[in-house]
Amino acid sequence: MSEPFLIKHRSSGKFFHPESGMKSPDNGTEVVLHSDIHSNMHWRFCKEKDYWGYIEHVGSGKCIHPQSGILSPENGEKLVLHGDRHYGALFALDGKNNHIIHTGGRYAHPESGGHSPSNGNKVVLHSDKHNNMLFQFVSPQDQSKEVLVYGSPNVTGKWEIINAVIDPKAEHKSKISVKIGKSKTESTTSTFEYNWESSIGVEIMAITASVSQSQRSMIENTSSATWSEETTRTKEITVSPGKTVVTWQYKFAVEQNDSRALFQTALCF
Repeated sequence: MSEPFLIKHRSSGKFFHPESGMKSPDNGTEVVLHSDIHSNMHWRFCKEKDYWGYIEHVGSGKCIHPQSGILSPENGEKLVLHGDRHYGALFALDGKNNHIIHTGGRYAHPESGGHSPSNGNKVVLHSDKHNNMLFQFVSPQDQSKEVLVYGSPNVTGKWEIINAVIDPKAEHKSKISVKIGKSKTESTTSTFEYNWESSIGVEIMAITASVSQSQRSMIENTSSATWSEETTRTKEITVSPGKTVVTWQYKFAVEQNDSRALFQTALCF
């Protein structure tokens, strides 16, 4: 279960509310957009399987459903609150693309489809994708801060020795080729993408949310090349007689459900 969050319509700044605005709305209460902010419009995400789960109203424990409750509702189907939990009430919250996706494949929209819907505008499901159906999942205390509704990914990292020249008798020259960036062969993703698979700034924030201070420092101080597509770089190393040069590379893997990314940093001597 996630921490509480608000569901914010990106273009208008309005939020998901139970239409009544009450702490314990009745079954069938419609979900609307409204500019007010109060504790009766807080939500939680209760993950069931993979990235699917229930959008739970914190005050009542009821969940968002298509009004009909079926798996494949039609375009224009209103979203309501209800105490039942079943496959027809499962959603995915796509924080990268700002979509609320029903298990039937349709997306949450303002009923008007407009850029700035009025207070009380119903929230419905529709198959269209456009800028007026984007939503963010933000902190009740700071609406500029996004909440990781799926929690933080698992992050593991280690240093690897790429090359070592130890006490050569004569000057030693060698060329090292190394891959830097997001690995093509050791990274996988599903059709659903998490926040950390987004832009560089979001990636770093999401990835470092639950790691140790030393690991956070290591990740935050990596170059922009670490977050880019994988490239191969070649460097020539010259080691004088009697000297020792060891070349290291830090690699860290980020995993969440079926998604995995291996990031390879620049070389360290």
